[in-house]
Amino acid sequence: MYGYVRPEKGELKVKEYQRYRGVYCGLCHGLRRRYGPMCRMLVNYDFTLLAMLLAGAEETTCDKRCPVHPLRKYPCLDSCPGLDIAADETVILAWWKLRDGVRDERFFKSLLYRAACLVYRRAYKKAAALRPAFAAETQAQMERLNRLEEAKSPSLDETADAFAAILRAAGETGAGTRSRVLGELLYHLGRIVYLLDAADDLAQDEKEGSYNPLRYRFQLENGKLSQQDEAALRLTLQHSHNSISAAWALLEPSPYSEIISNIIYLGLPAVTQAVFAGTWRPRKRERSKL
Repeated sequence: MYGYVRPEKGELKVKEYQRYRGVYCGLCHGLRRRYGPMCRMLVNYDFTLLAMLLAGAEETTCDKRCPVHPLRKYPCLDSCPGLDIAADETVILAWWKLRDGVRDERFFKSLLYRAACLVYRRAYKKAAALRPAFAAETQAQMERLNRLEEAKSPSLDETADAFAAILRAAGETGAGTRSRVLGELLYHLGRIVYLLDAADDLAQDEKEGSYNPLRYRFQLENGKLSQQDEAALRLTLQHSHNSISAAWALLEPSPYSEIISNIIYLGLPAVTQAVFAGTWRPRKRERSKL
């Protein structure tokens, strides 16, 4: 997926890191159990946070092996409703990202996306049948985003809102205050993810002539944002980060509270700084494995 939503590993206690890894591994095993071994490739940091938010206090673990570490078993979160929801929604969003790749990429590169769509088509149909509301909202917002891209929209708010609405729908799994608060947290998280991805891809999109809202919103200097424009983008990111913090303060504690706080208050700011400093891509490759 995107991979911007991760903790600062060095600031986690050993037991917190093991618990985080257990959720990540639990999501991986959940994808395999529900959709087959190929869907394990869809596991990502972003929906690991969603799994922790949805799992709440439903924490039971089991020891399992995986293809990456076949010689020993590792504790992972056992099946629970929150983990299953995260697995289903991972498949749905991944499918629409692949469909977006088919539309955006040139012919030969789009063939890879077309092949992946064939591989995951059956899994998507199953997930969409289990989560029809989320599937419908994801499709509607991705189509809206495509229209904005075709119109070369310079609006950061409109384009970011389309993706943010998808993550908000991922957390609105029921009625009540908690669902609304969780939806607000995830909405602003989605907004940050979209804008960070735009900033991270800006130089490449400028070189290739691909759509990027920052290209049409700001005047670039040698393919980069000016100091003034970067400050404006940082300000809107900070606004969403403040909204995430406010929503998080309203949610009840859970076994994952310390990890989630790490992601919100340390992980996101660190990733944001790395993106603007131009050091995120090398760091992302170095830390691609837990």
